[in-house]
Amino acid sequence: MDRVKHPLALVGIGVLLFSTGPVAVAGSSTTGPVLSFWRLWIGSVLMGAATLVTVHRSGRRPTRIGWTWAARCGVAFGIHQLFFMIAIKATSVVDVTLMQVLQPVFVGVLAAVAFGERPGWRFRVWSAVAIGGAAVVVLAGASGPSGNPSGFVLAMSNVAFFAVYFVWSKQARDHIDTVPFLFGVVVSAGIVVASYVVVAGEPVLGIGRADLLRAMYIAAIPGALGHFVTTWPLPRISANVPPVMQLAMPFLAGALAWLLLDQRITALHVVGGAITIGGVLGSLLSPSGRRLVAPGPDATFVPGD
Repeated sequence: MDRVKHPLALVGIGVLLFSTGPVAVAGSSTTGPVLSFWRLWIGSVLMGAATLVTVHRSGRRPTRIGWTWAARCGVAFGIHQLFFMIAIKATSVVDVTLMQVLQPVFVGVLAAVAFGERPGWRFRVWSAVAIGGAAVVVLAGASGPSGNPSGFVLAMSNVAFFAVYFVWSKQARDHIDTVPFLFGVVVSAGIVVASYVVVAGEPVLGIGRADLLRAMYIAAIPGALGHFVTTWPLPRISANVPPVMQLAMPFLAGALAWLLLDQRITALHVVGGAITIGGVLGSLLSPSGRRLVAPGPDATFVPGD
């Protein structure tokens, strides 16, 4: 088992890195599936090289069970990627990232079944405050270039599949180390997206230099680095914690879109972001929140909290 001294700090860094991804996607001129295709296969090369180095140094080779978990997670992640990329193009950065408010709900249900996690009431109340703050960001968000309702459906589906990927990732970490796991995930996801672009006839080879650079950035920063710092500490924290922290992403991504893409941001975005961050801090500082960050035998259910 990996030893992680500051798991919460690593997840926080992951949130910041993930928040830059939607802005890179929205600034591209190619289609979402094409960008996803290149992002995943560039990521496969990066993680493949990293896997060779880490396996050689550690001497630990992934087992068949470990690779199976990685492939399963990769399929869920690949579907999430397709929905995410297409939704970004159909609506705005804020509108897609605001759907992140649903992730604690999806993960909470899945974690109760998979891990028996039932955080105390204070954690839930503060999480609800964070969700409420993100909902304010929802109300302040623009409807996107075309106001396409299907963009919101795709955005919601993307969050659902990411929740499945996330819970499975926590289970997978008992069977495989972080770097080879992420390599297996990105290759499996790449196969899913490649199958889609072939069937849909997407112009994969027509990507421009600027968009290819964006794909490289997404693969390296929010992709490889962001997922590494988020996945590595999963054995040390509850499944309910990262989704609550990631509620800050709509505000962070929206602010970056305002600075870099000139997308609209209002006072409600700022107010909603402040409420969200307050709710996240309150949930993490609650009695069960502190236990869930570094769970022990009694961390999954705190009846008096």
